[in-house]
Amino acid sequence: MKNKNNRMLLLGSLAVAAALSISACGNTTSNVKKDHSTANVSEETTREEPAEKEGTVSEQADLQETSVSLATSTADNVQPGADGIPMVKLPEGISGMKAETKPLKELRDLIIEDMEVPEDYYDTTHYFYNYIDLNDDGKNEIFVMVTGPYTSGTGGSSALLISENGGKLHITQEFTLVNEPIIVSDKSENGYHDLIIPYFGNHKTQYSVLKYTNGAYINVPDGEMIDRLDGITGKAIIANDLLNEVQAGIMGLSLSDK
Repeated sequence: MKNKNNRMLLLGSLAVAAALSISACGNTTSNVKKDHSTANVSEETTREEPAEKEGTVSEQADLQETSVSLATSTADNVQPGADGIPMVKLPEGISGMKAETKPLKELRDLIIEDMEVPEDYYDTTHYFYNYIDLNDDGKNEIFVMVTGPYTSGTGGSSALLISENGGKLHITQEFTLVNEPIIVSDKSENGYHDLIIPYFGNHKTQYSVLKYTNGAYINVPDGEMIDRLDGITGKAIIANDLLNEVQAGIMGLSLSDK
């Protein structure tokens, strides 16, 4: 699930900087359903040493600005967080929340174990998470996006869907090609809310609608592609304005923080 690259800290820290290449080819890892399911991971992704990203810092920053504007619509329904930086603007009908700022040791350890992150990459690997009840059972899941030169590629970053069972965290599903904000739609299928994720493929920005099918969400590249968020209602998680946060020196939670 790893992608090879040797880029700068800025690229590693910016969650969608790696995701904002014009093409998402060569980084199409399938979702993995944990706990007694069969892993379905493409041969193109490995857990070996990171490889070089495509695109310059300036090119990816330009695309980041484009992605934020495309996720922005009529509503200015955001408020600054404790760091003084507002969330990205979201369309009318979609509320949002920034990622949690409290480090979770168990979550951090789970990320390191599952993604096999070498200690040399702890400082440049960051995670952003929110609690969200995806199946309306009254219990929150955790959705976490992991960014950095070891976990991100030209199409997006790695992510995990995590549940709690017996007082411990368990990985329910793995994702790749994830970009923020992640919209949890009010619309549900098979008992789980649809997830809508920005997708930067085919030389344009779209949104991939992930439906819950056969016990898991479908892969980001296989979702129903839509061009706009008109008429969609729900809540956006990890709705941080990462471009402005990184420029302000705010990098998210680091794996080096225990």
